[in-house]
Amino acid sequence: MAARIPYWNINYGVIIDLLAIPVILIFLYGLYLQWQGIKKGRLRVIPSITSMFQGIGTFHPAAFFVKGILNAKIYRRPASGIAHGCLFWGMVTLFVGTNLVILNIVFGLPVFNGAFNRWFMAFLLDLAGLLVLIGVVFFLLRRLFMPERLKMPEARKGFVLVGSLLGFVIITGFVMEGARLSAGNLETGAFVGNFFASSIIGKANALQIHTMTWWVHGLLALFFIAYIPFSPLVHIILAPVNCGFADPSPGVKMGVMDFSAFDDEDAEELPALGADKLSDFTRKRFLDFSSCLWCGRCQEVCPAHNTEKPLSPKGVIVTMAQKLNNTEMDETVIDSMSMEAIFNCTTCAACMEVCPVSINQPKTIMRFRQNLVMEQGQIPELMGKAVSSLEQRSHPFFGTPSGAAEWRKDLEVPVFEPGKTQYLLWIGCSITYEQRAWNIGRAMVNILQKANVSFGILEDSRCTGDPAKQMGNEFLFAEIAQQNIEDFSSLGIQKIITMCPHCYNSFTRHYPKLGGEYEVIPHAAFIKMLIDEGKLNLDTKKTGGRITYHDPCYLGRRNGLYEDPRKVISCVGNLVEMSRNKNESFCCGGGGGNYWAEETGTRINQERAREALDTNADTIAVACPFCLLMLTDGVKKYTEDTRAFDIAEIVDKFLKDIPET
Repeated sequence: MAARIPYWNINYGVIIDLLAIPVILIFLYGLYLQWQGIKKGRLRVIPSITSMFQGIGTFHPAAFFVKGILNAKIYRRPASGIAHGCLFWGMVTLFVGTNLVILNIVFGLPVFNGAFNRWFMAFLLDLAGLLVLIGVVFFLLRRLFMPERLKMPEARKGFVLVGSLLGFVIITGFVMEGARLSAGNLETGAFVGNFFASSIIGKANALQIHTMTWWVHGLLALFFIAYIPFSPLVHIILAPVNCGFADPSPGVKMGVMDFSAFDDEDAEELPALGADKLSDFTRKRFLDFSSCLWCGRCQEVCPAHNTEKPLSPKGVIVTMAQKLNNTEMDETVIDSMSMEAIFNCTTCAACMEVCPVSINQPKTIMRFRQNLVMEQGQIPELMGKAVSSLEQRSHPFFGTPSGAAEWRKDLEVPVFEPGKTQYLLWIGCSITYEQRAWNIGRAMVNILQKANVSFGILEDSRCTGDPAKQMGNEFLFAEIAQQNIEDFSSLGIQKIITMCPHCYNSFTRHYPKLGGEYEVIPHAAFIKMLIDEGKLNLDTKKTGGRITYHDPCYLGRRNGLYEDPRKVISCVGNLVEMSRNKNESFCCGGGGGNYWAEETGTRINQERAREALDTNADTIAVACPFCLLMLTDGVKKYTEDTRAFDIAEIVDKFLKDIPET
């Protein structure tokens, strides 16, 4: 068959090519307007030369490619993931084909000859167009029969219009191809075009149909391209960029506030204490708002939203996206969300985990929380009492009858000695003051002593300050953290074993930014290391039965530690997983300061306890004192038996003395 000829059966076809120039300019202008909106945000200090745009942050090429271009998270939902893949990669292939045609016209590139024409220009481009059409149909049907996550609290408008437009571009392209083939000869590889030519379009009108659809297809395609930056499809540009600028490390990256400017009389600008207006947010947050797909996946996994509370992470980001387009930068926006909703967030990071475009929803919520607490002095009553107790008594457990040393009553626990002790066993406030959590500390002391580990505790009880940070009081957190860092320095502390993931997170994420650099290991990981090294003698004749493990949010999603606790459990029992586990785990409800909160709706800890009991496990294992306390309480709704135990408590029951050699 003779090679295809550009502008076959078309007069003045070059007009379409010339129109492409203003279309490209309109497209670029639309992106420029998007950038102008994002650029209104506050600048960030960027220490890396890999930043692409001033004031947004550090660019991560791997995240840009894997999460942004390959859309890795999209495929966690197979149906919509495959539809997205059909649409995206189909369009990429068609884009390549269109540019090859342009190169043929301008430079005579022989793309319409031989095997390349048969397998790429005919077969692959037909397949790509068909995949795009399948994707378009899927998403149009999804918009007609929307799941709850797309509708609530608001559905995004414009997808039906832009989807229909793209569908017409593809259909007219196939009709145009079919008319060309009908007027001439069928073409090997062009299976869709051949179908239209042989089954739908007759030879009699083929030339007229080809001419008409050529122009309609070309003009529709140009309009579609020009419309992209002004439509919801702008996310195909913004989403990969947002993924590239998002910190790829797990969990919420809240950072640490620098309050030194408050002591500097010559400081030109004081740091914002949280956010109550658009101008308080950074350019990266504005990029988050602009990139949001309104898909509602974050809302679907949010423990607060799942238990009838007023918080919707989707609602927060959607509200901010709308404000970004319709609100003055210095106009208050915090009033758009209730205080109850803002404090409902458990900071579990489930929303971040599922977000296809790497939006940091908790950071926006926490910025509002910081403003309410530090600027406006507003905080829920019980959280306020916890903060006051932390200020006055150095721990947040107001009303506790426990003394600081009661957890270790009748137990010989060594005190850390500078120059002699290797590890500081950090007890933390929950194990010190909550009676149910005492056994975690006592069990861990016994484990370390049986393993002959050089460890010690501090003489006085301490808190890392994490509860203050979670509840929005950065002032108090910084004060507590800096005092701890000074004391650790005076004692020469370098290695720390933690029993609370919140403490671990503070020591590893926040303390280094204040000058406190330590080697920190969670107790579950330390126990696993002791077992691997043969330093713990476990009674293999005993069995722990069926054990299900609840992943603490601050150990799992926040810090990526999933396997060590499971390996420990497998040494003493039969591990059975809950339906939601590892990075998809459901929060116990105690994070974000909500351990000290009056809940509305269903209690989150009861929802998680029910899920754990549904596994028919004999024991619910945890690796966090707050999870232990929350699940111990949650289980009471269903059974009077004690089912929840910390991993240290479980291992302690299986310990035997290591025989002397």
